[in-house]
Amino acid sequence: MAKELGVSLSRVTVLRQRPEFPDPIGEIAHGPIWDLDVVREWNQSGLRRSGSGRPSAAEARRTLGGRFVIEDETIGHGGFADVYRAVDKKNGAMVAIKILRNVEGVEHEAIKRFQRELRIMERLSHANVVRVLAQGETSDGKIWYAMPLAQGSLSDYVALLKGNPALIVDIMRQVCTGLAYIHSEGIYHRDLKPANVLRLGTSDDEADSWAVSDFGLAVMVERDTDPLTSTYRQGMGSWIYTAPEQWRNARSANDLSDIYGLGKILQELVTGEWPVNAEIPPGIFRPVIERAISDSPSSRYQSVAEFIDALDRAVGARQDHEAWETREEQAERLRDRLLGRPSAEDLVEVLDWAQSLSEREKDDMAALVRVLPWMSVSSINYLWERDSQALFRIVERFCSYVATEIFSFEYCDTLANFMQRIVLKTGSPAALGKVVAALARLGAHHDRWHVRDILVGILQKVRTQDEAVEVVEALRSIPILEARWSVTDFTLRTLPVSIRAGLGEILAKAS
Repeated sequence: MAKELGVSLSRVTVLRQRPEFPDPIGEIAHGPIWDLDVVREWNQSGLRRSGSGRPSAAEARRTLGGRFVIEDETIGHGGFADVYRAVDKKNGAMVAIKILRNVEGVEHEAIKRFQRELRIMERLSHANVVRVLAQGETSDGKIWYAMPLAQGSLSDYVALLKGNPALIVDIMRQVCTGLAYIHSEGIYHRDLKPANVLRLGTSDDEADSWAVSDFGLAVMVERDTDPLTSTYRQGMGSWIYTAPEQWRNARSANDLSDIYGLGKILQELVTGEWPVNAEIPPGIFRPVIERAISDSPSSRYQSVAEFIDALDRAVGARQDHEAWETREEQAERLRDRLLGRPSAEDLVEVLDWAQSLSEREKDDMAALVRVLPWMSVSSINYLWERDSQALFRIVERFCSYVATEIFSFEYCDTLANFMQRIVLKTGSPAALGKVVAALARLGAHHDRWHVRDILVGILQKVRTQDEAVEVVEALRSIPILEARWSVTDFTLRTLPVSIRAGLGEILAKAS
């Protein structure tokens, strides 16, 4: 090595201590070994200063960690950092340098935690995780870290991905793979969003490779500044991807908060719009997104692996059936599954299928009401325990359709019996309200006494104030003559006092 560099052995020892000196490629008993071709390239590229003396003051100011020479102009800004292009003197590669700012109000311990996390990230290596090449502090105390220079972020490609489910799934798998690796190392991201998923590679001809970046950076700064409702938070542009529990207490962010972020990223890729609400369009991805962005952490996927499995299941169902089955054929196949002894996999498939249907498409809802009424008590119990929010959304769409459509007399009874099972087995006041409104309208439209008997039986069993409120609001929300058909004067006298008080006046006017 001394001969290659044209220096003495003692000078080699000095050069090896420089931050930009090439890394060794291995270790033997006598110490590290180098690839002389790499050393020769470093020596001849101008990365090693050929002149004598110290670097100029201007260059010294622009050199971080003795290794990265940054350009004067920034190439990007965030709510908490400036991004610069820089040359890595170790190998001549172009890299990105992020310099953290706006940390004056952050507690000293928070800064130390973030620096510890950066040191951990330096040791990690995964194709779908942006590597931290080095980190440190500037001369005026600002934190910086270096990473490979990317070709843009996922936020730059959102418009191109809408309507391309295969490519969306490929990208999400890469993001999930990187995130799962980070979680396995005991690290949570805490700020997942498309801007923090970078496209790597050296040219447009290469296969796209996507990697997660910026671990914990935003949240670490936020958690020790003023309240999260401040304009500082809004300026970062992260709030729509942030889990509710993280808003309430930033320190509570964990792997389930990251699952929420995955759901919001998927929502944006599917819709092509900022995921500012929970209104997910119908389709194969709706079940996955709705579960991932549940307000309750316990209702989300409990690991990245579960999220990936759900994605694979959604795409698999489309490939297996949607290419050749009509909605009617799908309904017949799934109804037959429910009539037998459905497995857990059967029930999950029914749940996902039902969530993917469009409440605005009559064929979709007609298929739904051909399947759901054949769900047994045990099946309802299983799905309610597994994902109560998903089942509630399906029941809500089911009830809205049943309330306005025409059915045969016999099928009216089948529909009513199913809705009775939903009320009895879920114990949900919200589901109770949806069912009551649907039964009242269904019975009145068809003059079906069995439907009325089911409704009256449900009303007579109301015990709590929450249930009574839902019932009264439900019956007040429908045409008054339809409510009057179901609740006669005699029936009203048999109902709990809280319901009588809420309905007495309005029903009297109908008389």
